[in-house]
Parts: sequence; structure tokens; C-alpha cells
Amino acid sequence: MFARLKSKLHAVIFWQTSLGDIANKIYDLKIFYKYYFRNDKFKSRKSERAFLTKQYHIVEKGLALPNPRMGFGEKKIQLLLDKTSNYIKQYGEDELTSSIKNCLSEYIEFNKNNNVDLDNNFFNRVIEFISNSSSKNDGGTKMISKMELEESINIDFESFVKSRFSVRNFDNKDVDIQTIERAVDIAKHAPSVCNRQSWMAHIFTKKGQILELLKLQGGNNGFTDSVNRLVIITTDTKAFTTLESNQVYVDGGLFSMNLVLSFHNQGLGACCLNTCFPYTTEKKVKKVGDIPENEKLIMMIGIGNLKKEYKVAVSKKKNLSEVIKIH
Repeated sequence: MFARLKSKLHAVIFWQTSLGDIANKIYDLKIFYKYYFRNDKFKSRKSERAFLTKQYHIVEKGLALPNPRMGFGEKKIQLLLDKTSNYIKQYGEDELTSSIKNCLSEYIEFNKNNNVDLDNNFFNRVIEFISNSSSKNDGGTKMISKMELEESINIDFESFVKSRFSVRNFDNKDVDIQTIERAVDIAKHAPSVCNRQSWMAHIFTKKGQILELLKLQGGNNGFTDSVNRLVIITTDTKAFTTLESNQVYVDGGLFSMNLVLSFHNQGLGACCLNTCFPYTTEKKVKKVGDIPENEKLIMMIGIGNLKKEYKVAVSKKKNLSEVIKIH
């Protein structure tokens, strides 16, 4: 008994040292380089989709520039055609390949409207590729009027954002799953690197599983039993490539903030719970939550229905002068 307690104490002390921090970073990089989409050994449909999304988004961005260059991006589009053709052979046509073809159709139309000579091997190859497209899907660009935008943002955003607080005392009524789905559907419009949308929201509804996960998280003492549903946000390392290990957390954070605001919009209370624990605990969380190894934990969010009245921490914010520097 004493030996077991001593072992646990040593483990706690280790994770509070710089060596423990280094061990965590090594684990993070190990997972990243095992699954990132340049590792051919672990190629998958997910990683292929991430690469294709990155590649065709380059064309979208080019078309959205103020003055696109005629015939821009030939080498990148050739690579896109090669990879997409291989993808179709292996997995068949889907909504992604349809979006790619739609984007390339706009690319051809753009060059045609600007009197570019399309009679060469490159343009002929693009035209042949898009000729058998069976349906139109999102992909390419769209025009937005300032008037339409002004109408859609005609809300008191400042009051909305300032009215959100971390809630730690929920009503005991079950949160409707459809409400959670609506919030996630809104949150998925967060920006991400090259539109790869690497995030995943794992929703937990079983009380026993929620309690086990919250115990591993360890920062919810005093309101554990009040949490009605638990969300674990992850990002998939298969969606990233070289020099993007930090982007895993950037994209996950952008989605997480959107989701917290979406829960607020849907009238739910939410409390962000960090996942700043040893990788040994991360492995346990993934096992309990049935989360794949290639997904990195970003945060947990405890949610519940709001009571008629509830206390929140004031959480005073810094003065503007402390968070802004005009260069």
C-alpha cells in the first residue's frame, strides 16, 4: 500500500518538472509525425481528403484575389488532378471530388472570360477532368454584397459576447441532443488552415462515462454532478503536414470558441475544462471516450440547461491597454 502511494507521489512530482513537460512534448510530436499526411506509412482516406482540400483551396483563394493572374497555379493544379484521380480510383466520387470539379470549372470559366487560349495540354486536361462531373457542389467562390452582410450582422454582438460566462451550476433537465447538434452545425463555420476542418466534437451522454472522464480531467471539483452532457473537442493530426504541429491547437481552439458561443446562442450553459494533463492521462481519456490515437485533445466542455438564476464568477478582464499594442 505504502509503495503504491509512493509510486503515485513520484509520478505526480515528475509531471510537475521540466522533464515531465519534455516527455509530453515528445509524445505530442510522436503522434503528429506518425499520422501527419506526409507519412505514407499511415496514409488514409482522411489524410488524402485533407491534402486534396488544402490543394483545391489554393485555387479558391487564387480566384478570390482582387486581380487573379491568368492561368495561375498550373503546377499545383496538375498535382491536384493527379491526386484527385488517384483518390477517385480508390474511393470513388464523393462530395469532395464534386467540390474540386466545381472549383476547377470556375477556374476554366475565369480564364475563358479573360480570353485566355485554352487550347493546350494543361487546360485540355482540366476540361477533360471536369467534363464528367455529375453534380454541382460547393467549391470555388461566391459573390457577397456589403448590403447583405450588413443585414446579417445587425445584432448587438458586444452584448452577446459579454453576456457569456462559464456556468458551473446547471438545471437537472437533460439537454436535448438536437440542440447540441444545432450548436455544432453553427460552430463548424470556424476558420481553419486551408479549410481542412480537422476538428471533432465527441458528445457524451451517459452519466457513468461522463463522471469517469471528468475524474480524469480533475478540474471540475464542486460541480461534477451538475454536468449534464460532456463534449470533448479534438483535432485530427491526419489533416496536417510539415511545420503545422502548432496549427493542431490553433484550429481546435478556433472551433472550440465558436462552439462555446454557439452553446450560448442556443441558451445552454457551458464551462471550458482544460486538457493540460500528462500524456498518460490523455491515453486513459481516449480509452474511456473511445477516441482514436491520431486525434489530439483540445478541451472538454461541460454543458447543461440553465437554471432561472445562477451564480457565475465575475472573471474581470484586463484593461484594453494591457492586451493591445499599436505598431
